Amino acid sequence: MSGLMFTDDAARQLESLYMTRDIVSQRSATLEQLGLSKGESVLDVGSGPGFLAESVADAVGTSGRVVGVDISDDLVARSKRRNNRSWLSFCVGDATALDEPDAAYDAVVCTQVAEYIPEVDEALSEVERVLKPGGRYVIVATDWDGVVWHSGSPERMSRILRSWEAHCAHPRLPRSLKNQLTHAGLQFQGAVAFPILNLTWDDDSYSKGLSMLVRDFVSAQGGIDAESASSWYDELSELSDSGRYFFSSTRFIFCGRKPD
Repeated sequence: MSGLMFTDDAARQLESLYMTRDIVSQRSATLEQLGLSKGESVLDVGSGPGFLAESVADAVGTSGRVVGVDISDDLVARSKRRNNRSWLSFCVGDATALDEPDAAYDAVVCTQVAEYIPEVDEALSEVERVLKPGGRYVIVATDWDGVVWHSGSPERMSRILRSWEAHCAHPRLPRSLKNQLTHAGLQFQGAVAFPILNLTWDDDSYSKGLSMLVRDFVSAQGGIDAESASSWYDELSELSDSGRYFFSSTRFIFCGRKPD
């Protein structure tokens, strides 16, 4: 992956972010697109904090099998500590070289991961390889150009968001993903948009957790000085307190199958 590195502190921060109401709703939308049945086998590529894999495991039941793979040792360790389902397992692995047999899964899901993989075409080929003929995939990605974040200092906001783009390898991946899926040998069946809208900056909003990641990342990058990043972050609270806060971002859920 590129940009963000999830040490234990960052993993804990991401875990909190994935418990917000917005990401809980995104998980529900992702599960709806997966259309899981009891007894199915599912691979979660880039399982992160493990919440989606847990929901998938509940959907397929004890007769199913779910594996979560992530490149971060710390995220996998946190997922393992919380896991109490015998048919769900987590392991460290590389999305471009999955340690899984051919045609082993009924479904593969990959949420907010593909855009972070420099060799994304290799990762999509791995999705195709591990799917059974007729197996389903769901891939979720963000076009980071589509983030709308109000600020009294639009020039500073623009600089912050430009610097933030370096946190992933493909900040505009949804624009080319349909073609890349087809090139990997996967049938594309459709895509839906999942909007996130925050009018307050609070602990249960996606954008507050995101703003912490953005502040810390752009400061560490060196293109934005720490004082500017902190002032940007502090303004978001002030905007929320005065009723002027606005954040929106759209994620795209791509769905399809491996040909029979």
